[in-house]
Amino acid sequence: MTFLPRRLVLLLCMSSLCAWGSSFVAAQIAPLPPYTSVPPQAPEPTPSGPETALPGAPTAIIPGWSFTTELANSIVGTSGEVSLDPGHSDLVFFFDATPATARPVEFRYRLTDYDIDWTVTPGRIAHYRRLPPGHYRFEVQAHRPGQPWQTAVAVVAVHQKPFLYQTWYAYLFVSLALIALAAQLLRQRDQLLKGQMGIVLEERNRIASDCHDTLMAGFAAISWQLEATAKLFKDVDETLTPAAQSCELARSMVAHCQAEARRIIWDLRDPHELTDILSEALSRAIDAHRLRDAVQTTFEVHGDEIPIAPGAVHHLVCIGQEAVTNAIRHSGCSTIHVALRYDEESLHITVRDNGRGFLFTDTAVRTGHFGIPVMEERARKLGGSLRVNSAIDSGTEVAVTVSFQTINYLPHQQHYIVPWIGV
Repeated sequence: MTFLPRRLVLLLCMSSLCAWGSSFVAAQIAPLPPYTSVPPQAPEPTPSGPETALPGAPTAIIPGWSFTTELANSIVGTSGEVSLDPGHSDLVFFFDATPATARPVEFRYRLTDYDIDWTVTPGRIAHYRRLPPGHYRFEVQAHRPGQPWQTAVAVVAVHQKPFLYQTWYAYLFVSLALIALAAQLLRQRDQLLKGQMGIVLEERNRIASDCHDTLMAGFAAISWQLEATAKLFKDVDETLTPAAQSCELARSMVAHCQAEARRIIWDLRDPHELTDILSEALSRAIDAHRLRDAVQTTFEVHGDEIPIAPGAVHHLVCIGQEAVTNAIRHSGCSTIHVALRYDEESLHITVRDNGRGFLFTDTAVRTGHFGIPVMEERARKLGGSLRVNSAIDSGTEVAVTVSFQTINYLPHQQHYIVPWIGV
């Protein structure tokens, strides 16, 4: 009788424990109520006035500033504008928050047109050194950590005065002074060059006058003496003896030297300046022949002209002058045509006449005349070549060709000697 009640109590306890466990498990696996997510709030913009500030939020104030140290008792100004004299290197701003509270306050400040961005600090001092001249605005704002920047911005205008040399009118004055100085230097340089050119021209005229008065007179006297000596030999013997032939050769050489001396004197007295334009120099030389001689002379230029060295221009003009002079004196021509042609790599000068022409085998033509050897020598100096084509009753053509690669190079040493005939 006693066993059955204990067994019944045990069964009742186990059934109640199973019922409690099943209810607990059912409660754990039951679905939860739905979760409603809250979207993130966008940061609020910084307001421009205190009306949107949170209740009790601190407001920044600027008690003043100092030009010396960061001690609060060194404040020298409290107005809304700071004016710095030239040379002031330090500017210290003091700022604070109102109302005063024991809770922490954070500040941010910037100097417009100087600072790139706001500077956040828990302190109450902003120190600037060596501000450039200009107008600025010092702005400061306060808030409590974790709160948005919604309070008013305290502002102080800053004006850093420039030195005299930093002003716009100082820059203008310096610019005008530099322009005036450059103009004066150019004027002095022009005067110096004109003076040097005047000295050179005066010396050239003096040399030309001395040569004309002494050298040309000496050549003329020698020519007369040789002519008189040649007549004496002719009076003794009708046939030309070797001595008479030597006298004729010497007289021909003197006549050629006289012609060269006249040309050199003419070049020394040429009032025109040196030029690197060959056509201009050739045109002047041909115009001089037109004034002295009755032979019709024409001049043409073909191709795009290229400036060359004045020394090369001198040699080429001398070649053209010599060719024209020889044609006028010896060919009996009525027209002379001078052509200047520019190619890609070289230039060509051609002097053609319609005279009687000659043969190179004719010793009477070559003896005592040095025009062609001199022209060949000048062409060699320029690294070019001279070609002479002539035939009886067909006129004469003198052509010179010079490459642009060598035309500006004048050798310092002469590698060729003029073949003076008879010497």
